[in-house]
Amino acid sequence: MELVVYEVHPHIALLRELCGETHEESLSDDSDNESYLKSLDPKNWKSQDHYSVLGLRKKRFLASSDDIRKAYRRKILSHHPDKRRSKGEFIQDEKLDYFSCITIAYEILGNPVKRLAYDSVDPVVVDDSVPTISEIKSNFFTSLGNFFYRKSRWSKKQPTPHLGNSLTDIDEVLKFYDFCRETRRAIERQNRIERARRRNEEVSNVRNIVLLAKENDPRILAANKAARDAKEAKRQARLVAVQKRREMEEEQRKREAEAAALARAASEERRRSEAERVRKERDLNRSEAKRERRQLRSILVEQLNYFLDDKIDTSEVGSHQVKILADMDLLCQRLSNAQLHELNEYLEQAGTPDKAHCIFSAKVESVKHELQANNLQSQTKLKPENSPNTDSQTNASKWTTEMIQVLVKAVNILPAGTPKRWEAIAAYVNQHISGVSVSGKDVLKQAKLLKEEDSNLRKTANTKAFDSFTNSVKETDAVKNVTITTQLEAEVSRPWTVIEQRALEQALKTYPSNAGDSGSDDRWQLIANVVGTRTRRECIIRCKELAEQVRAKKAALAAAKKS
Repeated sequence: MELVVYEVHPHIALLRELCGETHEESLSDDSDNESYLKSLDPKNWKSQDHYSVLGLRKKRFLASSDDIRKAYRRKILSHHPDKRRSKGEFIQDEKLDYFSCITIAYEILGNPVKRLAYDSVDPVVVDDSVPTISEIKSNFFTSLGNFFYRKSRWSKKQPTPHLGNSLTDIDEVLKFYDFCRETRRAIERQNRIERARRRNEEVSNVRNIVLLAKENDPRILAANKAARDAKEAKRQARLVAVQKRREMEEEQRKREAEAAALARAASEERRRSEAERVRKERDLNRSEAKRERRQLRSILVEQLNYFLDDKIDTSEVGSHQVKILADMDLLCQRLSNAQLHELNEYLEQAGTPDKAHCIFSAKVESVKHELQANNLQSQTKLKPENSPNTDSQTNASKWTTEMIQVLVKAVNILPAGTPKRWEAIAAYVNQHISGVSVSGKDVLKQAKLLKEEDSNLRKTANTKAFDSFTNSVKETDAVKNVTITTQLEAEVSRPWTVIEQRALEQALKTYPSNAGDSGSDDRWQLIANVVGTRTRRECIIRCKELAEQVRAKKAALAAAKKS
């Protein structure tokens, strides 16, 4: 903590000069109260009056540091134990002698920090009276000037600003209130350390009186009123300037809003009517389609029992049923509701299973022939034109069946959301088809064209591509040595279901690559046994397909990033 030399306040020195009192005369006013000194007990030094001990009872906080030093020297010359012994006075114990009280009084009053703390609780001179509101309003400068004068002696920063009078400049007035706020914060910090209760109460009083003074200061009130009047005048001027323009804009907005609301209401009503009509037609069409498909399945499965007879071998029953269901699914996808209804009536009126089988087979062949015709037509459309305005022409002369099959596979491997998806698909096609260079725009246009066609068109392209692949690739020794299980061999084109896929994944975890030995069923046979509905060869092919898809996806993404 910074120590400040405790000097006489300038106001006090000025008051002394005006009264004609000199420094030496003020010292002679304090008599040496010897009876009071001899009544002191060093054990109860906290209850003694330090100023009375040094002979400064009247001056108290008005005494300067020099006054305290001189008073202490006079007390030493008169009451020191050695001086008193020389006069014949008997002193039994110096520790219990009243001279210790003089030393303690000087230690406290001679220290600026300790003296300030003692003066703050001095009951003789501490005046905590606060001017009332009536006193402030009746005599503002006198009542508050005396109050701030009494409080200014506690400030470490001297001299302190004055409250002033009615002629004081407004800048000086603001400096005074700013100084009071700084003093308040300093006092609050000191209160938390030494005199919490008394100092907090004092600060509260000072704060309230400062706020009260500022609220009732006629200069502050006049300045605030002038600022408010100027601000209000500017605001009124702006309001008058823009009032008419706002009214015109508001009227225009109302007219536009009413017209837009009427247009939206009419458009919304038309949209709702059209949507309701389309929804009803769609729901009716779906319900009719479900009913006709359900009836067709009931006829084929329950009534005709998949057209099974004694001529069909028992081992071929499963494949025959799958073929009938596939043909039924083809008819349900290609035929309209009216055509399905007509087919159901023909099958019910056939009379015998053989006749019904002929009708069903003829319809299937008709639909397949139509699919082949559409396939040829779409391949003709895929041929690039020789016109120079065709932007999609690339190095490849046309989209072959093998290219379409690779494109479909790439679309499945790289789903929507993949970064630069169509560039990655184009890189995948260029990587797997030699001598071909297609761009992202080319594969996007081809994918849109394939999407317009029925899904069976892509299935046909995949089948042809797989047949050409199997005819071109020679059977290796590893394939020749594959052990054929006794389980039912399913068709290679039969897709894997979700249940079968999960069973395969679990079997791969259960039987890792080190499972099985040469003396028993190998690993793939164990995996096929877990899946149940797939053969050993199908499990091997499925694992290779999955691994190839992962590698192809990584390669396509890498190629897209490079491009």
